[in-house]
Amino acid sequence: MVPLNLSGFRTLVFAGGGNRCWWQAGLVAHLQTHGLQLPGQMVGTSAGAAIAASLLTGSTMTALKACQQLYATNAHLFDWRGLRRLKFNFAHQTVYPAWLNAFVCEDNFKTLQTTPIQLLVAVTRPARALGLMGSVAAGTVAYLVDKKLFHHIHPALPRFLGLRQAFFALRDCATVQDAQATLRAAAAAPPFMSGVHIQGQWALDGGYTDNAPIPAQTPEQKASTLVLLTRHYPNKPALLEADGRTYWQPSRKVPVSTWDCRPSTTVSDAFELGREDARLALAKGSVR
Repeated sequence: MVPLNLSGFRTLVFAGGGNRCWWQAGLVAHLQTHGLQLPGQMVGTSAGAAIAASLLTGSTMTALKACQQLYATNAHLFDWRGLRRLKFNFAHQTVYPAWLNAFVCEDNFKTLQTTPIQLLVAVTRPARALGLMGSVAAGTVAYLVDKKLFHHIHPALPRFLGLRQAFFALRDCATVQDAQATLRAAAAAPPFMSGVHIQGQWALDGGYTDNAPIPAQTPEQKASTLVLLTRHYPNKPALLEADGRTYWQPSRKVPVSTWDCRPSTTVSDAFELGREDARLALAKGSVR
């Protein structure tokens, strides 16, 4: 098998997947210690976009430690006391913004603004005919249908239902608060996290439309795109080609809960699986 030349890729895509995205962090962090340079364009959604931002600013270990510390002090996923006021208080509503603030902050915002690498953050725009909550319901159903029946990497059903994906360049954000809001919007999956207004419109988790978001591409652009998945497809190899692109998936199911944010959540195991998969690929000569 011809080794995959990582330096030949011009676009690196980070699929969403909550805590599973720590697999991406471990994988890329280990490859960077072996000379991998980030390409000129990165694309991501949900936690994948945040992981990409941490890699872009060289703050991945800061992000990992912050995640572990926040989870260690959070005992519950849901605060039942809010029900007295008819409010749904999920821990993610405070944990996720606090996590972002640990590594997308004033200290490194200048790096985000001046980097030659463009990070595109994907969000979902609600379907006009369905409204905000109707779009959330439709996106959730479409996700479950595809997960159980079709197993598509890029599902078509959400777009058929009217959901649309929009992309925002993180370096174009005027303030660090704007950058954090964009990353929050990309992970806004009600009821865990509320939708966010971006440029006057509601924005939701990009995974409602496509969990591995990619802007329109020419055949040449597809050929130089590497997509880092977080879901494991048992019947597919770790490295695979589809529709002219290259995809890299975890070698097994990532050993962490997608949404849990309590002390027992094994984000370090997800990170270590990424490092392990990178080490194995380098040792086997699958990538160089």
